[in-house]
Amino acid sequence: MDNKENLPAHLKQEVDEAQREAIARMEIEYELRHELKYKEFFAGYHPDDVEEFIKAYSGRKITWINWGKFYYEHNEDHQLRFYNQALQCLWQIQQKKLFNLQCQWRAEKIKIPGIVVTVDFRYWENNIKQCSFIPPITQWEFEMYLDYLKSDEVELDPAEADFEFEWQDFIRFADDYNSVKDDVELIIPLWYQFYDNRMGTDSLMTLPDIRGDKETKYLKAYYENVNKNVSDGKTDVLKLERKDIDYLSVYNPGIIEKFVRTYEDKEILRYFISYEKSHKPMEFADELAEMAFKELRELSEPIPIKSSGDWREALIDAWEEYRRKQIVKLLPLVYEDYLQKQELGISYQSEDTKEVTLEVEEWRTAIIKGRELLLEPPDFNF
Repeated sequence: MDNKENLPAHLKQEVDEAQREAIARMEIEYELRHELKYKEFFAGYHPDDVEEFIKAYSGRKITWINWGKFYYEHNEDHQLRFYNQALQCLWQIQQKKLFNLQCQWRAEKIKIPGIVVTVDFRYWENNIKQCSFIPPITQWEFEMYLDYLKSDEVELDPAEADFEFEWQDFIRFADDYNSVKDDVELIIPLWYQFYDNRMGTDSLMTLPDIRGDKETKYLKAYYENVNKNVSDGKTDVLKLERKDIDYLSVYNPGIIEKFVRTYEDKEILRYFISYEKSHKPMEFADELAEMAFKELRELSEPIPIKSSGDWREALIDAWEEYRRKQIVKLLPLVYEDYLQKQELGISYQSEDTKEVTLEVEEWRTAIIKGRELLLEPPDFNF
């Protein structure tokens, strides 16, 4: 009776795999010893060295067969990830053009078919590939973006490569542009700043937000009415927020410290303080440094790191520089694919923007109801 049959299933599987590998190794070794092409290669070496090489080589080849596919696909995914990042970067050109239109639309300098409220720009931000009222990317716009990526000013902020980055955040960007002093770094995307410096369009953010101010009046009327109904007990649309210190959770720093100081003895309190201090939450720089390390450690090529007073910043800068070079290398391929799609009339796949669509609908509804409360027509002609 085969003793293997008495083994648990997982051990039986390991035995089967070991047997398959042993057979495969024997087949490889047999070929290496007997096929003419290999004999010609080994002819100039000592027989003992040849035999040692054959045995070791068979084991290495099995490893390549078992794991090589995984690493090959991993490397392919790595390149695909950079290609997708380059694709995301290409659409930043359209985001800037959309943002400039938003500045003019808010100032009532232009009208855009289909745009009736400010939040519509958030919808098109998330559907930028389907935004037909923005002209296609021209060669000179693409070359200008390449100049930006190749400039010393560029910083590839990981947040800007995230699909959740808000490229059309007019209120935040305009307020930042019109309020910060010269010695304070702007939060406006560096690509926007580069574009404005090249094209002289930064004055667009100084235009008055006429349309936004009008919407604010109607939204204020609507939400004041909602809050009044809440206080009268007529609706539960809004719920009052509570401070973080009030929610009961062992992960709430304020609550847990209060509990320990109230009920534990001095020894436990001392241990608590020592432990919590040594396990402080990661800062944003820590998170970026960890991301940088995970990606850079997978590379086979050497990556230079400049000296810095903070090792995290040095690691992050090296990572950003590497990513920038990869994107610069792939961006022409991305643009070529874009041009082919334009020529053939091939559309990009639509994004899943159900949440944004719901947000737009709620915003429009609030404005209409606000106009009704102010005894104005329930439309967007204001």
